[in-house]
Formats: sequence, structure tokens, C-alpha cells
Amino acid sequence: MDKFTKAMEKMSQMPEEQYNALIDREKKKICICRSCPSFNQCMGEDKEGLFCILGKSSCNVNIVECNCLECPAHKNFDMKHNSYCVEGSEDKQRNK
Repeated sequence: MDKFTKAMEKMSQMPEEQYNALIDREKKKICICRSCPSFNQCMGEDKEGLFCILGKSSCNVNIVECNCLECPAHKNFDMKHNSYCVEGSEDKQRNK
């Protein structure tokens, strides 16, 4: 089992409040979505981010450039995909 799968398994066992607190913390701590050239005003207004875990944006996205491969989460958890804001979470892309 790889790092990503282990992390997702641990997260799935967390109580909802703990899971939400972790997501909020990670959005502030390691998430680089807000600095991506493709991140837009709609995403900011909806406080979106951490697309690699949470899935694609609810906003219309025009990929200008993708920074997913530079993200600490992407590297730390050996993720294999990118364009999460459009294509969906790592988990969803792995299980297509």
C-alpha cells in the first residue's frame, strides 16, 4: 500500500469534525492551489482548494498552467495525477 492510500485510509476513519479540521489545516499549511495560475476568483470566493483530496472545483476552470506536480502534498504522498481542479481527486483519477 502506497503513502497516498495509507493516508486516505487513515482519513476515512476519522470523525467528521477531526477530518474537517485536518482539511482546513492542510489547506493553509501545504496547499498551493491558491497560487496556481489556473486558480480563479470563483474558487477563491468558494474557499476551494486541496483539489487533490477534495476533488474538482465547482467553478468553471480554464487551465492556464498546472502547479500540481510542485505541490508538497503531491510529492509527500506519491500522487500520480494532476489537474485535480478539473479532473478530480487523486483517488477518483486512480479509480477511473
